[in-house]
Amino acid sequence: MNITPAKNPKTFSLLSIGQRGVGKTVFLAGSYAELHADTLVNNPHNFWFDCQDTDVQANMEKIINHVANTNLYPPATIKITSFNFSLKRHSLWGMKTLCNFRWWDIPGESCDIRNPDFQEMILASHGCCVFINAHALLHDTKYSQTLEDIFHQVVAIASLTSQHRLKYVFAIILTKCDLLEQGTVTKLKIEQSLQPLVSRLDAVKANYQKFYSAIPIVSMEGVAALRARGAAEPLLWLLAELNKHHHFLAQQNLANGLNQSLFIGQVISPQMRRYILILSLASVSLLGVISSILFAFGVFTFPPEQLPLKEQPQSQIQPSQTTR
Repeated sequence: MNITPAKNPKTFSLLSIGQRGVGKTVFLAGSYAELHADTLVNNPHNFWFDCQDTDVQANMEKIINHVANTNLYPPATIKITSFNFSLKRHSLWGMKTLCNFRWWDIPGESCDIRNPDFQEMILASHGCCVFINAHALLHDTKYSQTLEDIFHQVVAIASLTSQHRLKYVFAIILTKCDLLEQGTVTKLKIEQSLQPLVSRLDAVKANYQKFYSAIPIVSMEGVAALRARGAAEPLLWLLAELNKHHHFLAQQNLANGLNQSLFIGQVISPQMRRYILILSLASVSLLGVISSILFAFGVFTFPPEQLPLKEQPQSQIQPSQTTR
């Protein structure tokens, strides 16, 4: 993972999209625990996430302590919570801050394009983590249907950023893979189920990558903890991509980039600008709904994705250690 330190580290806002209980909070806690400054033995890159304030530190410790005390995953998020971190790294020349990032932990029911708070977060974001429950994807027929709303939102953002040549990055994170059987057949089934999303992202040439996440609870010397091996790979990849794209360019979130592209930044009031941008997102999302209907009736089809011959290390499905 190559992230070049900067004299003035940039700050990126990361959106998280996924239904309630998909594992967004567990993912963040697992990533933080894996890259904790005191546990760098198994961290060959010497990366770690440093909390920027005491409230964030307290929230992360609360989640980790909940697992230790109950042997259970934390309850689902009930309100939008902002976590501010710095990504740091040890080197021969001392500690370096590579970039800062803000992570919005969003309740599943709040991930709705009609939600004003969610609209604001979309427009303020530089990248997005899209969470999909891999176990439900393969074993719950109703879950695939409910994913359509999430797919539409993701494709709407990807389409707009592509049309206006904005640098925006997506990490597609398949959660709860520790509950799945290992093997090529499982991987093929997941890839097939993701085709409606992947094909649309490929069509607009979106910058994305898929990750398989397994963060089971294991007991170590009688104390329960999240076994987070490779859990932080999606965040490290996403931040590396953003840092690379914005290294020589002015940092732009989605709203600022669209403002400049549409030449409305200095002409229309901020409130009207927001309405125009949200209308654009909603319009692209509506096109996604229409495309899904046509796809369902066989009016057109997407070409199948070429499956990789060799899986990447961070994409390995780990064996089940616990249930949830």
